Amino acid sequence: MFRKPRRPQTLEERKRQQIDAKLAALQPGSEELNNSFSSNLDENVSVFKNLFGNASDLLVREFNFGVRKEIRVALVYIDGLSDRNSINEDILKPFLYRSLSDDQAPLLPDSAYPMIRDWLITFGSIKEAIRINEVLDYVLTGCAALFIDGTSQVLVIVVKGWKARAVEEAKSEAFVRGPRDAFNETLRTSTALVRRRLKTPLLRFDTLQLGRLTKTDISVAYIHGLTDPALKDEVISRLKRIDTDGILESGYLEDFIKDNPWTPFSLLDRTERPDRVAAALMEGRVAILVDTTPFALLVPAVFSEFLQAPEDYYESFDFIRPFRWLGLIAATFLPSVYVALSTYHQEMIPTGLVLSMAAGREGVPFPAVVEALAMEISFDFLREAGARMPRSVGQAVGIVGALILGQAAVAAGIVSPIMVVIVSVAAVASFMIPNYSASFAIRFIRYPFLLLAGAFGLPGIFWGILVLLLHLASLRSFGIPYLYPVAPGAPGEWKDVFFKAPRWMMDFRPSLLRARKLRRQAPGQMPKAPQESSGEGDDPQSVMPDKKKRG
Repeated sequence: MFRKPRRPQTLEERKRQQIDAKLAALQPGSEELNNSFSSNLDENVSVFKNLFGNASDLLVREFNFGVRKEIRVALVYIDGLSDRNSINEDILKPFLYRSLSDDQAPLLPDSAYPMIRDWLITFGSIKEAIRINEVLDYVLTGCAALFIDGTSQVLVIVVKGWKARAVEEAKSEAFVRGPRDAFNETLRTSTALVRRRLKTPLLRFDTLQLGRLTKTDISVAYIHGLTDPALKDEVISRLKRIDTDGILESGYLEDFIKDNPWTPFSLLDRTERPDRVAAALMEGRVAILVDTTPFALLVPAVFSEFLQAPEDYYESFDFIRPFRWLGLIAATFLPSVYVALSTYHQEMIPTGLVLSMAAGREGVPFPAVVEALAMEISFDFLREAGARMPRSVGQAVGIVGALILGQAAVAAGIVSPIMVVIVSVAAVASFMIPNYSASFAIRFIRYPFLLLAGAFGLPGIFWGILVLLLHLASLRSFGIPYLYPVAPGAPGEWKDVFFKAPRWMMDFRPSLLRARKLRRQAPGQMPKAPQESSGEGDDPQSVMPDKKKRG
């Protein structure tokens, strides 16, 4: 059979085939991304278009620029991540509107790259790169890449400009007194809010990227010369061990870096308030700030911190914290103690109260433990429903639903009135815990204590308390005992545990954090009343304002 002879390939066709073969090997995650760009502008632009699959938000602006000869230039950026105004004013306008006279042209370098870098680009922050993966990461974070025909070097211009939420008040940490600003989803805004409070060059932010697909920026904040270097190195080491597809929120990190994954208690503190982060850094702790989330992680964390509210430190005396400890005890043990006493130990209850309880339980078909479990589950249903519904109706559903449910359950003879009171008091007491993670853990362990009380009475509760204390004593947060400074006991550091002492009494930082400087302030700053003056030789400035010398 006659076969038509193949036409010889031209030079352009052979180059096109070589480029296509190179592009086919360039896939996200391949080793070829470590290679450098070529000096061919068309090939470099094709690399980006091939990697993004001609995505609609990938914008490529090609144009010519002539000084002594016509130079081809291409600007590549992602729409929505880069600031269009900066691109138009600081990149495109100098190219398209700046003219050169004949006497200026000889003063410029012969190569187009240094001329564009040093003379044309007016934007403040530029970087240079030659590898494909480097430029790809820059473009994906909002930078613009400027390719110049005839050179493999790429100018990366930092023109990040995505839409961000303004600095607002903290949503998850209710407070009365204190600063009103909070972190947002932009990492650089969060670091600036911390830097605004700690005006020292010793404040450091070590940044790394995590997530094969998300490449999320993580910033580890600490104060150089104050924070224990071993603690900082341990935090960075645990973060670098994370190998996953994506990090979308700081909670992703918490699951990877906490000491014990099988505990309902949070071993890392989280906050969206920069004043709390600044205070923790001044104690010698480490903060982990994550891009795309307003919540920062504080390490190490101890249990007593979860009962501390930010405004405790903005008032002279703190009388509320002891009530929070009482609320913690009531939220954990009040329903189970009632079940144990009403089921097994009626002789421990005063006679009048026993008669009142018996009259209230008359006609209730369930034992006390089933009654308590049903009410606890119902209240948790209402709490979760109110939290997930729109804010305008969520609070009304929670409050009105609880009232209607309790009234209907009592009227139907399913539960006794005193059980509704007990469960309601325990629910209100759990709201006194400022930290949501700690209150969630208390809600969880309330159920095992109810089961122990229903099965064994008060001995079951005592066994549960023993197991709970052993579990808490065994927990560590980056090597720091979770119950510190209660266990191991450090009575000298109880000034900020069960109550908050005046600021002038807390001269030292927590010793177990191994901060390089234990003393945080000068000693002997207790305020004293001014002394009244008497005699002619006294300093007039020391005299009370309402006292005048008499001739």
